[in-house]
Amino acid sequence: MPLPAEESFRCEIMSWMKVVKDAKRLSRIIKNSGYYPHMVVAIGRGGFVPARILCDYLLIKDLATIKVEHWGIAATPMGEAVIKFPLCADIRQKKVLLVDDITDTGETLSVSLEHLRGFEPKEIRTAVLIHKITSNLIPDYFVKRIVRWRWVIFPWALWEDLVGFVSRITTLGIRHPEDISRELRRRYHIDVSIETIKDILSEAK
Repeated sequence: MPLPAEESFRCEIMSWMKVVKDAKRLSRIIKNSGYYPHMVVAIGRGGFVPARILCDYLLIKDLATIKVEHWGIAATPMGEAVIKFPLCADIRQKKVLLVDDITDTGETLSVSLEHLRGFEPKEIRTAVLIHKITSNLIPDYFVKRIVRWRWVIFPWALWEDLVGFVSRITTLGIRHPEDISRELRRRYHIDVSIETIKDILSEAK
């Protein structure tokens, strides 16, 4: 039975080892620029892990967070980027490093910058692991630039995104794990084990 008109785009799954390696490279780029922030602000949820790793490599103790909602699971946009949980730290007259995992449209970073500027910091610079050229804002620091758009699946969101992509396929009436695996590869270039797909299907019941 032929499938209806379908979406298809490439996904890239990042490993924990790759994330740590890229975060270390990012810290070196920041150091070499001569910027020495007093504190790091992570954009939740994606920026939590990269921000903490950067704090380690940059030897920065003060880490604060904000929560921005923009993307749902499995490359699903949720509308305009909005601050859900605002900053609860004093950054007045401090040099701040604002950290997220990736830029896509740039809206999350833009909204976050506007929010932080209201607290009158001395300076804010931005850092991400991956920058997509589709973003309307170019971060000050990044390790990798993506020219041909694809969805990046980070290890801290792997299960969540896989559940989302499997759900998209099962809504088409495709239920068998082997068939789902084939569709994941064909539509999204996602290659995961049959056991993982079975686990996702069992939790969805």
